[in-house]
Amino acid sequence: MLPPLGAVGLSLALLLRPVLSFEYTTTNNSTPHDNTSNCTCYVINSGASSNTPEYFSYYRFYDFRNLADRPGQYTTAPPLLNDSQDAGTQAVRDNGVLNSSAWNTDWGIQNWSKPSTEDFPTAMNNSPANVYLSQNDDTNNAFTWLTLRTSRLDDYQNSAEIENEQKNLMHCSMRMHGRVIGAAGAVAGFFTFYDDNNESDVEILTNDPKDMIRYTNQPSVDKKGNVIQVASAAPTDLPKWDDWQTHRIDWLPKNSYWFLDDKQVAANTYSVPRKPSNLVINMWSDGGSWSGNMSVGDSAEFQIQWIELIFNTSGPVTGPRKSDKREIVDLGNLEKRKQNKGCQVVCKVDGVKNLGTPEIVSVAAASGISVNMGVVLVAGFLSVWVGL
Repeated sequence: MLPPLGAVGLSLALLLRPVLSFEYTTTNNSTPHDNTSNCTCYVINSGASSNTPEYFSYYRFYDFRNLADRPGQYTTAPPLLNDSQDAGTQAVRDNGVLNSSAWNTDWGIQNWSKPSTEDFPTAMNNSPANVYLSQNDDTNNAFTWLTLRTSRLDDYQNSAEIENEQKNLMHCSMRMHGRVIGAAGAVAGFFTFYDDNNESDVEILTNDPKDMIRYTNQPSVDKKGNVIQVASAAPTDLPKWDDWQTHRIDWLPKNSYWFLDDKQVAANTYSVPRKPSNLVINMWSDGGSWSGNMSVGDSAEFQIQWIELIFNTSGPVTGPRKSDKREIVDLGNLEKRKQNKGCQVVCKVDGVKNLGTPEIVSVAAASGISVNMGVVLVAGFLSVWVGL
């Protein structure tokens, strides 16, 4: 029997404390953010009643809160692009961070575009210049965050998208602390993606009331263009999305669960993703019925303080080979982890003393294993082990 979350197998006083840095540091390595090889699996509470232990083998914490070396460094946003600029070729402003080797190990900033159509009348161009660092304008609390911006020009919509380079996620719990501000006519997306039939979304539409968020498993329309009602939920009376809040998707083998500020707000068994996927974040508009039309000169921002990812894998880290606008890149720099040794040291990621720092809750004894590989397999811990 798997131990309940919070159970302690051995008496432990070990807390794994993070080291704050004024540089972005990659967590894609054999001993990720917890800075220890001791954790061999990570446990969360999920399920219909949010109290079923689910076990995962890998952990990442992407922290954008401490990337300035002085107050006021990132308090001014870069200027909006104009129609004379080629959006896709514009560089990131904060090159030292957002084009560093550590950043490029974890993230890919997108520059693909799509033309206008009858259904989507505004052409859309993703630009690296729309991904930048921002900072709280308070010398006593000068924390930073990552911003993705979209703005409407005369001829097209300027947008932003980043993709995590871990492209072999096979079930995960992914969390993001962020907010959305700005003009109507934009969509902020936080989602898993393989293709249009294997995608699980959190989407904030700036045309919507600020207490509404959309939770969807794709596809949400059938081949005839009819809306599939069971694909999506849009609860209201939620905390307002222009305030800082924590979004979460639990993608399990047969269920999807969505949480907001630690409260489960939606669940679905329809079209739960079945393919190895990656995490995508974007801020966009195309003038269609979903995003709405943004007025020329307006803009909106998706602001993110941190992202937490707890996951299993299937297949190579580059993900399955397929033809898609999202190009697969060479991930030769990613650390390969040694063959998993089983769920011997269980660490929790929720209710910890320091955010982003897992804590040990149980350890297998030298003889008489309290959590063994066979039990974890029953829990769905392993899908296809090819490694990272």
